Amino acid sequence: MNRLPIAAPLALLLLSSLAPAEEPAAWDFANTHVLVASVIEWPDKGLAAFKDARRDEALVAQLKACGVPAANIVFLKDKEATLAAMRRELHALAARAGAGSTAVFYFQGHGLSRKTKTWLACYDVDLKDFSTAFDVDELFPIFDKEWKGERLLLVGDCCHSGALGTVVDRFEGKPGVRAAALASATASNVSTEHWTFTEALITALAGDGAVDRDRDGKITFGETDAFAHDEMRFRENQLCRARRGSAFEAEFVWRAVAADRPAPAKVAGDRQVLEFLEACDRDGKWYVAQILAIEEGKFRVHYVGWDPKWDEWVGPEKLRPIARPVLKVGERYEIEWRKGQWFLATVTKSEDDTFYYIHYEGEEGDDDEWVTADRARPPAAGNVPKAPQFAALAPRSLVKGDAVAARWKRDWFLATVTAVESGIHAVRYADGDTGSLTAADLIPIAAAADLAKGDRVLACWEGKPAMYPGMVLEKTEKGCRVKWEDGTKPTEVAFGQVARIRPPGK
Repeated sequence: MNRLPIAAPLALLLLSSLAPAEEPAAWDFANTHVLVASVIEWPDKGLAAFKDARRDEALVAQLKACGVPAANIVFLKDKEATLAAMRRELHALAARAGAGSTAVFYFQGHGLSRKTKTWLACYDVDLKDFSTAFDVDELFPIFDKEWKGERLLLVGDCCHSGALGTVVDRFEGKPGVRAAALASATASNVSTEHWTFTEALITALAGDGAVDRDRDGKITFGETDAFAHDEMRFRENQLCRARRGSAFEAEFVWRAVAADRPAPAKVAGDRQVLEFLEACDRDGKWYVAQILAIEEGKFRVHYVGWDPKWDEWVGPEKLRPIARPVLKVGERYEIEWRKGQWFLATVTKSEDDTFYYIHYEGEEGDDDEWVTADRARPPAAGNVPKAPQFAALAPRSLVKGDAVAARWKRDWFLATVTAVESGIHAVRYADGDTGSLTAADLIPIAAAADLAKGDRVLACWEGKPAMYPGMVLEKTEKGCRVKWEDGTKPTEVAFGQVARIRPPGK
């Protein structure tokens, strides 16, 4: 029997470890097709016009400078960005972007949201009729059926633009498709009227070393996301995060760092150029600032939101980490929903010790959102959530898939729990609507064996989703007969449509 020398497997292992690592994929700008739709004013006066100097033209120019052929870019500007034009050009983009190509759709303007739906406010939108706006849900079928490319990048600089991530999610598992979204705001939040997010993308596409976090000379998708996140966090007090499908690599290279815009050199000490912190000005007031340069123990700072004429050199004693109040997950606060309008809410999760996702007590979840601590205050004395009209006779922890009676305002409906996170239950009502509720707003549907004569219940009347209070008169083969508390004639209700509740006053 021939044997390999004992050292042979080790040698093979060493040789394989010395093999060059596979280079990450890089953006092929020459095979990229782009649709830019950007609106800064609308005929509908319910939509405020944007006043800042526009940056969409600079974005288009930068894409061309990167190597995207001018013939591959369609720019619908203001009046050109009608609903019909956006639909037409999206279909055209999907059709012409062939195998191996990258397709980019960028929208800037107003975003509209209602419950779980999001629309993009095209130029000719009528706010009285959201069907005149572009529905984000239209994107998936267009690209899924008509597009044959490899990479899809959806970009939104508008309110609720995080909803583009739902399109990315729908491509998960689709062979040969790498989808991602970059958005200025989460799906639940409004966005600033400034061009900060778009400017961050231009900075990345220009090869600015400020985006190159690891200083390896390459700007990746992940670094672009991190740069945009910090720009929005510190300049706009706004949360934004990209969404990537599992096939879209964080290491996907946008471009190399430009020779004339290198990353700032790392210096000894705790402070680094481009770091955000707080600086004390000559009047002794502290402001969020960014370090522009470091020389001989002094720091050149720019006060965020102020004219560069106020930039100055300060010593280390005038620098400190950004100090923000911290909210606790699980605690209740009063949140300013609109100016002067405060509502009780519970913090369900946090990010960066800066942003807090809250659920408004007693609401169905449509208005749940990310907030910062400056919109929160301790609950006023005696301000406690109003208890639901009905409560479970035998409360228990609920999990995904549980059937429940779910509150919607003052009414109750048959529903199913679809997810549970940080004490908040996502539910889908039997009529297809959705909501987010606390445990107090949910009552588990009773198992047939648990129902008994005399039980007070919430039950579906005539098999419809709405549930009403009554009392079990008797159990039957397929359900139970219920005597309704409003005096309606007793009817039979099927098992799976009955929830046990506490007797009145208990």
